[in-house]
Amino acid sequence: MLVDRALRTTLRNFSTFWLIAAAVTIPLNLAWAFLYQDVIATSEIHADIETLPPGDEVGGVDGRAIDRAERAQLIVLAIELALIPLLVRATRRAIERDASGHVPTALGAWRGVARASGTRGSMPWRLSVVLPMAGFALIVWALTALIGGLVAAPIGGSPAWVVVALTRGAALAIALPFLLVGVVEARRPAER
Repeated sequence: MLVDRALRTTLRNFSTFWLIAAAVTIPLNLAWAFLYQDVIATSEIHADIETLPPGDEVGGVDGRAIDRAERAQLIVLAIELALIPLLVRATRRAIERDASGHVPTALGAWRGVARASGTRGSMPWRLSVVLPMAGFALIVWALTALIGGLVAAPIGGSPAWVVVALTRGAALAIALPFLLVGVVEARRPAER
């Protein structure tokens, strides 16, 4: 019942939740991709580049540049994970707005989100909601990332970094609403 409520809530306001998540994921991935656009442009030959002797480059990319780009992508992921509490607060504000009969907006959800709300500390977690919604989010992310990778694969050269960044950011933004709503619903009081 609670998972059903979480899924209905997610789908009813999916565009708002997507915008809440995309406001974080897309700019971060665009910044990463802009910094490493040469690495992205040569992604098809990374295996060959990594076997080159030290100092040899292809298109300005050597093995160290590939390693730096991978580490930077992990840093972007860590930042996205660190921002989950803020994303949860914004999602909670959108859900509360919807429950009060108003139309939730992403901008309205982000307003005042930096202020901590101490009202949720004593509420118990319902893992029966969080775990299925997290699993669903993981499946959605994997499928959208796979589809995005297939879309981005034929695009090579200089515009590839934009497509890669948008597909990575959008894939995560499509999956995150399921997790975020699951976390919010897991802490909401049960309906009687």
